[in-house]
Amino acid sequence: MAKEDKSKRKPRRSPDEKAEEPIEKEEPIEKEEPIEKEEPIEKEEPIEKEEPIETLKPTFHEPAIICIGEYPIKILLKGSLAEKKDEPRPIFIDKFSADIAEWSQSSLDPDSILGLDLNGDTHFWFQVLPAIANDSALIARLKDKPIDNLRGTVIVSSLWDGVGSGLLPALISQFKEWNKNTVAFGVLPSKMQVSDVHFNAFSSIGMCVSKGFASLLLLDRDQLENYVGVDRKGSVLKGNIFLNYLLEMVAAKETFVQELSELSRAFDVRMYTVLSATGASFSMYGSIKNILNSALSRPLLKIDLASASVVYVLLRLPLQLKEKLSRGKIELEIAKWFKEKASLQTVFVSEPVYVEESNDRIDLVIFVGGFDATEMFTAMEKKVKAIKNFLVKKGSIKEDEWRAIAKSLGAE
Repeated sequence: MAKEDKSKRKPRRSPDEKAEEPIEKEEPIEKEEPIEKEEPIEKEEPIEKEEPIETLKPTFHEPAIICIGEYPIKILLKGSLAEKKDEPRPIFIDKFSADIAEWSQSSLDPDSILGLDLNGDTHFWFQVLPAIANDSALIARLKDKPIDNLRGTVIVSSLWDGVGSGLLPALISQFKEWNKNTVAFGVLPSKMQVSDVHFNAFSSIGMCVSKGFASLLLLDRDQLENYVGVDRKGSVLKGNIFLNYLLEMVAAKETFVQELSELSRAFDVRMYTVLSATGASFSMYGSIKNILNSALSRPLLKIDLASASVVYVLLRLPLQLKEKLSRGKIELEIAKWFKEKASLQTVFVSEPVYVEESNDRIDLVIFVGGFDATEMFTAMEKKVKAIKNFLVKKGSIKEDEWRAIAKSLGAE
């Protein structure tokens, strides 16, 4: 029986061995394909799909440019900024999207066009401002545009039409709310234009200044259209096309908006204008002083220079002049030149933009701020008094509202 038991045990080993085969068959590692099916690594694409990084956008090397109104839009369409394919591309705003597309001959990317598409009247600023304030769709579309906090925004606007005069103060307030630095170039109407457009311009400037949220650079349309200078190639730079040249310089200087905004806050200055000497051959002029003297013959707004308090200087130089004309040396030359002309509180010369060119041409743009503009605004207020009285009587604006605007410009 013992032998029989042993013989019976022997066959049991064989099933025991086979029974242990589930360890090989159990192959959970191969069958545990949930690991591959679950693919947590692929599902963890929130990092790529999480496009807050896209919404906030990486830091750009230049400010965003927003152009408002038919007059500046048509100028910018003739320059290289309108042809930009990389971000931030200029944004063009007017009453109708279709008009902007037509002016550009459909060359603009539709994403660069923002039409207000208002059905009502837009002749005066007070017809546009409330519509913009209530247009959450427009504000949302603008907020989606790639505007970097540090580089800020440059707005270029005509001040005589309802769209430009109404939209400029509205956007300045909006960008302040979004904590973005803003510099605005406002083109004043020609003296030949009638009183209603001067009413729009006066009101718009007053609202911008009273808010104190942006640096406002005023350019006189007559002075702009009579401008005669030279570009870096030595070709004649004539008329309002200079605005393109100026904005291209501004766009090339990545810290422009930040620096001018900080200067404005530090010295409580809100209004500036421009003196410019472009394409000036250093060997021909012989000194920075002579280049500065030439800038006096091309003011873009007639002001009392002696009353100015702040100066910001933007420079573009060939790389070969970097050692000969250092930033410090240029700053001393400019401070010395202004000492005979104004009692300045500060002169800030930004680090020059250097270009690799074989010529010796210098682009020098002086932003003069803190000047006394009382006389200019008093004359404007007198010019628009009749139209203002008519609009107050009609109930379009309130007398108190107008007094606040005039007071902010020292013309009450």
